[in-house]
Amino acid sequence: MESVKLTIVGAASLRCGIPVIASLATYFGERHLEVSLYDADEERLDLFAAFARKAFKFSDNPHTLRTSTDAAEMLEDADRVVLQLDENCARKENKASGFKPESSGGDEITSVLNRFASHISNQAGVMSLLMPEVRIPLDYYYRLDWPGPIGLEERRSIPHQLLRWIREEEYLHDVFREYERSPLKSWMDDVSTAIVVSEG
Repeated sequence: MESVKLTIVGAASLRCGIPVIASLATYFGERHLEVSLYDADEERLDLFAAFARKAFKFSDNPHTLRTSTDAAEMLEDADRVVLQLDENCARKENKASGFKPESSGGDEITSVLNRFASHISNQAGVMSLLMPEVRIPLDYYYRLDWPGPIGLEERRSIPHQLLRWIREEEYLHDVFREYERSPLKSWMDDVSTAIVVSEG
């Protein structure tokens, strides 16, 4: 049976990274899952990748994991795509590519999505965890208002919390329990019945 290839665009999002990875760590689908993490912030990407490896190992989940700062490489042949990139990722991606969003009248995130859209297969199931005001340049995708917003203090504490889990100073039971019934899992189980949204 073929694997399902899932690409997370903006994997190091402080708002979405922990809920998504914790959800995947406790997700046991019918087919093997190949998880690809993309983020333009290499340091943050390394941190979230280390957390994902620890979480998958802790839950005894056989998902495979790969990471890259090259979105086109990660999106190639993806069966499912989760869009969660934040301003930090978008700013670094635009800087690395030499693109100035203001020249096209767009914001940082939308300008990146406009360039990435051509790398997403028409057959891929796409979920957006982005804020509703972010324009997604795709005809069809599923948008989920999850996870909720986080404050400045929580943003500052997330890297430290990730390190505590990675170093096994704290165990992952509580975070796994929190996302046991994640809406991401329901979408992973049946992308075909998800409500579609059209920007057109």
